[in-house]
Amino acid sequence: MLAWCIGGYALALFVGIAFALILRGAGNWLDGFAWEHGALRAVNSVVLPSWADRVLLYLPWFGTNITLMPMIIVAAIWLAWRGRRLLAVHLLVVQVGAFTMNPLVKAFFERPRPALWEWRGQFAWASYPSGHAIASVAVPFTIAVVLWRERGWRWPFVVAGGMLAITAYSRLYLGVHWPTDVVGGLLMGTIWLVATLIAFRPGAATATRELNRP
Repeated sequence: MLAWCIGGYALALFVGIAFALILRGAGNWLDGFAWEHGALRAVNSVVLPSWADRVLLYLPWFGTNITLMPMIIVAAIWLAWRGRRLLAVHLLVVQVGAFTMNPLVKAFFERPRPALWEWRGQFAWASYPSGHAIASVAVPFTIAVVLWRERGWRWPFVVAGGMLAITAYSRLYLGVHWPTDVVGGLLMGTIWLVATLIAFRPGAATATRELNRP
């Protein structure tokens, strides 16, 4: 279990860094590639109804660590109180991992954010990778898998997928990220999601105890 968590975290960081290094070697990555400028202008040129604009402005707040972290902490405390300590640890590990890997990679590259128009919404520090993308993949889909395992519910996957799509699109629409920032975040978040799902798969704790038994 621990090996999957450590290995998954290291692999997510490695892929995020390697992806950025490849892109940086391909051209003027810090100022955005020409196709990224075109993509952002194309997204921003779409005139949306006022309600859709508000959705893209406010809904991504629910896909950021600022809101996910306290919700996961409350859920973990409740689960631990109910005797579901392993499930509580699972949620906390996923959330802490998603929260910490983002600033580590941001500090390594410090890519400037797009300066094509005024930024809107929630953003902080460097542009690469998209912390929203990392968190929106890792945390909501973990919750969806947990609810499917515990309750057999499938609708949380639809909610998680919808939030991910809206959040990823909003990063471009609001002008706070280059497209490759979002792709890098999605790659890192997906790796972390898969690694932690394997680490905390049903029966993993029992298997670990059996291996460690004298």
